[in-house]
Amino acid sequence: MTAQPTPGDRIDLEASTIQPAVKETKSGWFQWHEPGTSKEEKRLIFKLDWFLLSFSCLTFFLKQLDGNNVSNAYVSGMKEELGFGKGNELSWMNTYFNIGIIIGGPVANMIITIVRPRFWLTGCLMTWSLFVLFLYKCNTATEFYVLRFFIGLFESAAGPGLHFILGSWYRKSELGRRSALFVVSGVLGQMFSGYLQAALFAGMEGKGGMAAWRWLFIFDFLLAIPVAIYGMFCFPDTPHRTNAWWLNEWEKKRVIERIEEEGRQPMGKMDLTVLKRIVFSWQIYAFSLAWVFWSLTCGSYIIQFMGLYLKSAGWSTTNVNNIPTAIGAVNFTFMLSTGYAADKIGSRVPVCGFVGTLLTFCFIIFNVWDVPTGLKFTAFFLTGCYGCISPLLYGWVNSSCGGDQQLRAFTLAWITSLGLGVVTPFQLYLFPSSQAPRYRKTHGYAAALVFVVCLGLWTSVGMWFVERWAAKRTKAKEVSPEGSIFEKKTTPEAQTGPVSA
Repeated sequence: MTAQPTPGDRIDLEASTIQPAVKETKSGWFQWHEPGTSKEEKRLIFKLDWFLLSFSCLTFFLKQLDGNNVSNAYVSGMKEELGFGKGNELSWMNTYFNIGIIIGGPVANMIITIVRPRFWLTGCLMTWSLFVLFLYKCNTATEFYVLRFFIGLFESAAGPGLHFILGSWYRKSELGRRSALFVVSGVLGQMFSGYLQAALFAGMEGKGGMAAWRWLFIFDFLLAIPVAIYGMFCFPDTPHRTNAWWLNEWEKKRVIERIEEEGRQPMGKMDLTVLKRIVFSWQIYAFSLAWVFWSLTCGSYIIQFMGLYLKSAGWSTTNVNNIPTAIGAVNFTFMLSTGYAADKIGSRVPVCGFVGTLLTFCFIIFNVWDVPTGLKFTAFFLTGCYGCISPLLYGWVNSSCGGDQQLRAFTLAWITSLGLGVVTPFQLYLFPSSQAPRYRKTHGYAAALVFVVCLGLWTSVGMWFVERWAAKRTKAKEVSPEGSIFEKKTTPEAQTGPVSA
């Protein structure tokens, strides 16, 4: 049912002349709108999905494509042509890329609260795509390291930044599905990178006097041009600053009302209070710990790990590029299903607990290692469920930080940078490419198993207790000594209380 505005929401009721007309009496599992949504609002949501969500998905698709293309190029002739291998060059390429994201993430996400997102995001997209293009000319590891750093620096604006924008437009009950679909586009980018490299290896090897792996970077750049043009003309910025040509006047007013009805109207400014609001929030600590555990499982490298395993086992270059894409298919399935489940259940806790249990099984197989090939393949494929934790946590941050835009933007970027900050040295020393595929001497899979267990326990049990504690604290602040409820507050702190996990 459509939420009713409270006196503290200060909504201009006359601005919204169209109210939900037809109520749905049944609520199925596979619904895209809240029960009771009017035809007019369904049309509004359709427009948001068509323009806002589509550009977000396309940009994240390119981000993941450009982030993974080096791994595909490495196992498709780069290693042999440039004499890489003993120096752990691939691991260092990932490291410098991550350093760029670590440095750029928090800054980029604070900038997006000031600069119009359609200018900032499309500008960053074209800038990192130019650096991707330059990769085709590289002949030394140092050249790759420099370019990968700058690719990561500008790519850092895409992930947390787009999650911030999605959280600015969609209701809490709509975020899980949209966040899942958004991150799924990144999974498709990972898969497409493998298919594209396999196709180029078959059809472009030697064309123009270049190896097929060099052509990969050229094609990746060309894909970015139409997406950037589309975003410049169609991306709607944020509800309170939008000039989107595809929204009528009622829709522009309604998108603001939808957020304010949930007590998430933008509050707080980019001033000296930002630091205090962030440091004294529970969100920055609880979600940082969850993201660190998730990052240290090294699940984001599982496609790379399987590719190196297949290469060491003597599989063909085509199979080395194509077979690991099944991990992306599993990731795709889990992201969509867990996003729906979290929205319908109204809690992310049981979903995270289930995923943590499944990951524990997979990493036990990796530690044992000497198992039938089919079981090992199964473990690699099922580890794809790892990716669904990302949209669950991003959606959780968006819904729990309320209307404090700076807290929400910083938390989204901070957890991303922090996760990369800890996983970068972790994967470099515990999962060096020279020790692939078993990583026995470095005990890589054993260490990752520990953090898989921590991830499952924290997101299913720890966060449950944290949110209950935060709920009691918020309630205590809203109740007067005599027991009366104060009028709803409009300070940023009043809007950053807990929501259903």
